Amino acid sequence: MRIAYLLESTELSGGVKVVLQQAEALARRGHRVAVVSPAPAPPWFPLSRARFERASFRESQELAQADVRVATFWTTVAPALEAPGGQVFHLCQGYEGGFRFYADRREEIETAYRSPARKLAVSQTLAAKLDRLGFGPVENVGQAFDGKPYFPARDRPEEAAIPAVLVVGPWEADVKGIGIALAGLRLWRQRGGVFRLVRVSTHPVSAEEKAVGLGGDYHRRLSPDRMPFAYRAADLFLGPARPEEGFGLPVLEALASGLPCLLSDTPGHREIAGEAGEYFPDGDPEGLVGALSRFSLAAARTRARAEGPRAAARFETAGVAVNLEAAFERARPSGSGRIP
Repeated sequence: MRIAYLLESTELSGGVKVVLQQAEALARRGHRVAVVSPAPAPPWFPLSRARFERASFRESQELAQADVRVATFWTTVAPALEAPGGQVFHLCQGYEGGFRFYADRREEIETAYRSPARKLAVSQTLAAKLDRLGFGPVENVGQAFDGKPYFPARDRPEEAAIPAVLVVGPWEADVKGIGIALAGLRLWRQRGGVFRLVRVSTHPVSAEEKAVGLGGDYHRRLSPDRMPFAYRAADLFLGPARPEEGFGLPVLEALASGLPCLLSDTPGHREIAGEAGEYFPDGDPEGLVGALSRFSLAAARTRARAEGPRAAARFETAGVAVNLEAAFERARPSGSGRIP
């Protein structure tokens, strides 16, 4: 098959990484795969099997020749449908119509989701949500994840004098719930909780986040090859993402690293972590304080080292590539045979 992904941005993000991982995995299965973007090739994820074409979507040769075109964001659905022939899919990693950031563009987003592009979701939770909203049918192809760089620390002391709490994600994206996490941590510190905050974000620290006054370490645009070390250096991963979040990749990375995870109680987090995680009421700083007060780090560490990698192992890129290939084949018109 000739497969082309439409990628609007190549900035460092989990969503872009998933697209690139899918492209590489499909190329390893023998398909001609291209990632098309008006932005430059991502230096943080060099492609080895798939091609990268820097071009506008209208001028792209790869899109014009593709048997399968995959839109990767709602703004790329219309360009994917413009090229003649072939099949068009919409890879959904979250429903943007539920984000407050895009409230003024919800009509455009809904139009994209109602288009004839076949929808692929990265989780069953997201697929079910899109079906409930009337955007189905949606097929869950699973989440691409390479767990090899993520494994439990071998030489970390069992008890840290001041536990390091890791919170990953930009404050500016309300679906990440960072403000809720930091509000809860501030309350916990005021009531005697002892910890050191470690933040990782693609954005510079904002004035609003600074005003929370928790201090600690702040890492901006930490490269993917450094993220495993951040997990292994932490004592607790705090995941406050809201139900609108499509898939919490940092949760998966923390689980694979054997790091205890305290997560907001959302269907998405339950699907990812299951019994390997512990939970606090979604959107509730006071509920987070209560969960932290009851949290036994020693017991959680033992369980996380055993259960976390096992939970993360359910997600892997090779299986996603098989599911994608099957979805592409089923979209062929009846009697047209297998796409070469």
